[in-house]
Amino acid sequence: MLKLPALGDWLEGLSEAANLTELAKGSTVWLAVTGLSRAGKTVFITSLIHNFLSALHNPNRMPLLRVVGEGRLVAARLEGAKAHLLPRFPYQANIVEMAATPAHWPRATADISEIGIDVRFIPTGLLGHMLGRISGPAATLKLKIVDYPGEWLLDLPLLSQSYAEWSRTMLQLWRRGLRAEIGRDYLAFLSDHPASEASSEAVAKEAHDLYRALLLTARDKHGLSYLQPGRFICPGSLADVPYLWFAPLDVPQDSDRLPAGSLGALMQERFEVYKKEIVEKFYKDYFRNYARQIVLVDVLGALLAGREAFEDTRLATEAILESFRYGQRTILSSLLGSARVEKVLFAATKADHVPDLQRDHLAALLRNMAALPALEARSGNADIDVTTLASVASTVEGTQEIEGQRVQVVIGRPVGSGRQAKFFGGQIPIRPPRPEDWGKPFLAIPVFEPPLIDPAPVDGIPHINLDLALEFLIGDHLR
Repeated sequence: MLKLPALGDWLEGLSEAANLTELAKGSTVWLAVTGLSRAGKTVFITSLIHNFLSALHNPNRMPLLRVVGEGRLVAARLEGAKAHLLPRFPYQANIVEMAATPAHWPRATADISEIGIDVRFIPTGLLGHMLGRISGPAATLKLKIVDYPGEWLLDLPLLSQSYAEWSRTMLQLWRRGLRAEIGRDYLAFLSDHPASEASSEAVAKEAHDLYRALLLTARDKHGLSYLQPGRFICPGSLADVPYLWFAPLDVPQDSDRLPAGSLGALMQERFEVYKKEIVEKFYKDYFRNYARQIVLVDVLGALLAGREAFEDTRLATEAILESFRYGQRTILSSLLGSARVEKVLFAATKADHVPDLQRDHLAALLRNMAALPALEARSGNADIDVTTLASVASTVEGTQEIEGQRVQVVIGRPVGSGRQAKFFGGQIPIRPPRPEDWGKPFLAIPVFEPPLIDPAPVDGIPHINLDLALEFLIGDHLR
């Protein structure tokens, strides 16, 4: 008598068949790389591509990416030229610049871009065996890598704020500490131009220009990060259109209603257009497609820049984290629908600037900065992890005797120097420093030159934890 398969076996078979079809046809995963200015996005993507393309020739560069470490990688090649909607990430130009004599770090990209790698590999387990019998032993993963400025994620909170609420929040920040000094000219301008004065294109444009200038000064000269709106400092290809000509004004606490025909009403109108045309469109048109993301954070740079820059980086990191929290009736649920970021990795960059024993401290500090231990364990949230990373390892480790004690140091060649030197960065705290701790320097580390790099994809580039990061982000697609 013919025995029918059990329902569970039948459903499992359907699942296996669906996965087999996906493997045979080739699957696609989008990996978005983001981070605030100077976090190292451009170098990360360049190193990722170069090491992937080099992995067959030198698998020892990427052993913790299991498809490489287990010898299952068959081929990796750049995707051919296609009619992409986004500009192409300049990998070739970057690797030539990093391999030049003298070597140079590539120029940071300020807009969204993409590049693809076709990865052929031998799957594991039963599916791999079945695929080998049907269409040959190799499957294909199309890895689409997207680079976009992390500053754009700082705009998410704007969607739940009125113009009056946003103005009050921003001006409270700009009237404290270092920000008050940076914003002196803009705050003086506000005293002469109340929100209730008659609407004026010229005054609105002057306000925008002054406000944008203070944002750029805060970023470039003082290392501040929590700067809104994000497109004012990283506009990408956005033209200087009139609806961008807004800025925060002093709005009375007792009312969010601004008189028709007033300067405040004009600013409010443009603020709402910015939210709809820029912020909402980014999340709906792009962000919803990126199932895997890595957020690069320059924790060391924040420590070097001092207390206010460090606190600003913490605020910015927390704001970015909101783009990966999902729940019912949230702004994200209305923008993304059923789409979700499945995995996100927060990475403290420049791990090569500190000795190995300090890298765990660096990861712990980032985890505590972003309050990641307190992330609510709702099933809808992205799978979030933290690591330390050096996309390019520009130093080696050594020891040095300081005040009678042998300590670990890093050895590298500072940019512009002809000689290598030893550097001791001090102890990295595992929690945000207390106010009294900021009187003493934490780190004194220069910018190092890149190591010797072969521009041909053969030897790869030395790194720290790049393969481990990729295993977390896309390893499940390569099994």
